[in-house]
Amino acid sequence: MSRLNGSGIDVEVPGGWEGRIYAKQERGPRPTGFAETEPNAVMHVASFPLPPGTGDYGGGAVEQMTNVDLLVVLLEHGRQSAGTPLFASEGIPRLTVDDISTTCHQRLIDGQAGAQKFFTVNGRAFCLYVVFGSYARRGRTIPVVNDILRSLSIT
Repeated sequence: MSRLNGSGIDVEVPGGWEGRIYAKQERGPRPTGFAETEPNAVMHVASFPLPPGTGDYGGGAVEQMTNVDLLVVLLEHGRQSAGTPLFASEGIPRLTVDDISTTCHQRLIDGQAGAQKFFTVNGRAFCLYVVFGSYARRGRTIPVVNDILRSLSIT
């Protein structure tokens, strides 16, 4: 295992996995109606090699996932969004089997599943987006995701 940190995010990356944290400047209004003024953090942690140019929500990477792969994405939506109804949940969430769906992706890929949670930590608003290479294996792979989430800290 190795630690990955940047932009006030610290997470433990399992051995053999890849991870990255980067900041990006949002342009225009967000779903909350506010324009962002500070760069927002994006984190990817994947059980497979992340291709160059992977999109914020995993575009370009999810198409390469096998049925045993996982992708954990954390996308910051800016301090202006913190505490709004969409981001009202406080604290880093954990996943249950009931959170996993085959229809929550931008682009549906046969056999894959995902989960999406919105939350606020330390005045910062985030979306947690997790892609499971296999819906059928979700019960076995949720503990791996939750171990990563337990290691995650946001300042």
